[in-house]
Amino acid sequence: MNYEIIKLGKKDLPCYFGFNALRKYCRATGTSLHKLGTLGSEMSLDDIVELIFYGAQEGHRKAGVDFNLTSDDIGDLLDGDQKGMQIAMELFADHMGMVFGIDEKEGSGKKLNPSKKK
Repeated sequence: MNYEIIKLGKKDLPCYFGFNALRKYCRATGTSLHKLGTLGSEMSLDDIVELIFYGAQEGHRKAGVDFNLTSDDIGDLLDGDQKGMQIAMELFADHMGMVFGIDEKEGSGKKLNPSKKK
């Protein structure tokens, strides 16, 4: 699977929550593999920003594009962009299922529009 483009604020970011992004997130935050499955309802703002940061970092790597954002830059892009945050978290949930081989029942998943798959 490849990255998808998500819009945060006024910026389009390649994003991918694969093993590398999850590994880096877990290392940086001390999150266990078991806890990754429970992320979502129990996430702090720091968790959300860091998760999106590592997903964007990995998406840029897969896209062959330089990544020069910080976690603070991601937080700035999220300011006032609830829809962008929601789309990023839906993409995370979608990729988590793919990374760990969890298939959602047909028709139960939300579309990630306006994300663009690459």
